[in-house]
Amino acid sequence: MVKSANAGRKVIITVTCDWDGLDYPLNGQHNPAGNPHFRFDRGMQAIAHFNKMFDHRIPITHFICPVYFTRSQALAEYYAREISQRIKNSCCEIGLHLHGWISLVQACGITPRDAVQDHALPDWGAQENSRLGLSVPYQNDHGDEKIDYGHGVPLGVYSQDEICQLVERGRALLIKNKIIKSSGDCVSFRCGGWMANDAVLAAIQMVDPPFQYDASAVDASFFATGSGDLNRWLAQLWGSQRQIGNSYLANSLFLSAYPNGIHIRDNGNDVSAAQPQKIQKLLELPDTAILADYVTADYMKEQIDRTVAIASQQSSDLYVSLGFHLESGGDPRFGKRFGHIERVIEALEYANQQYAATGKIQYLTITAAGRGFLQNSQRVHTPTESSSRHR
Repeated sequence: MVKSANAGRKVIITVTCDWDGLDYPLNGQHNPAGNPHFRFDRGMQAIAHFNKMFDHRIPITHFICPVYFTRSQALAEYYAREISQRIKNSCCEIGLHLHGWISLVQACGITPRDAVQDHALPDWGAQENSRLGLSVPYQNDHGDEKIDYGHGVPLGVYSQDEICQLVERGRALLIKNKIIKSSGDCVSFRCGGWMANDAVLAAIQMVDPPFQYDASAVDASFFATGSGDLNRWLAQLWGSQRQIGNSYLANSLFLSAYPNGIHIRDNGNDVSAAQPQKIQKLLELPDTAILADYVTADYMKEQIDRTVAIASQQSSDLYVSLGFHLESGGDPRFGKRFGHIERVIEALEYANQQYAATGKIQYLTITAAGRGFLQNSQRVHTPTESSSRHR
């Protein structure tokens, strides 16, 4: 989009899509033909619609969970073909997204933590009468009927070494299925459910090549007002209180960069205290406007408005992130024509109408935004040649 003539005072907007692997069957009036991949296919159509609406000028950062390639060879081939076709010649970025799916953990050579077998294991999707939580039925390569689950098991229940292995082999699955060419093409990460504890944040910096950007941090105050396990965990994980060491909620690394936690909603949706910060060698880019499954288009618009107003008084760029999930993005149960992607489109159409012509906003991928913030930070902290001469 149009760049600001007043360099250093733009609002950088990133748009993300989380691919969770939730391609479960949806029947009834919305899917009369009984397409077994209705939710996935509709999500792909929604992305195509998004790109057409904005003439491919707004890049999407796709955080892809490799579970699409671990349930069966036939499914892997189907998903890989469709994903490759959709991202080819697009201005997108591919990042890694990890949920604790049983099939994925097994494919990565790790013994799964199984919330069905161990009722003491945390799982935000587990319910009293259904320990599977969110699950996906499928047929494996031997023709056996299986159910994939574990989506709601926090990645942080695994050891740091196990998380390293999951990350490395997960990224290798993206290479094997031709989603990326090399590990160096995938340097941004978002943890499943935003549940990135100390072990996760440390592990993604230890792999080769290390991840450079993380987009897991989220608004603690937003989730503090909700109910359920995930809301409670996120309020603790990204709040200002230090959590128990070595647990799936351990957050000392996060607090070293954000000592007051992230409290956007409590501060009138002011994102200024949730800007990118270094966590050791990793740059954290918080998911400020959550995802469209959780918020309205008006919530996203308000964050953009407030950030543009604040940016006019700043000497550096400010950052806002918003996005959607693949399968619910196109699920017609959640929209007029598509699904939650309609909320994102409404917010971005508003942003363009209000600010694009004035150069107050710019759309970037997570990696491009991260690079920009690091470069700007370097300029701020590095003395200029003329000032050096006059010391």
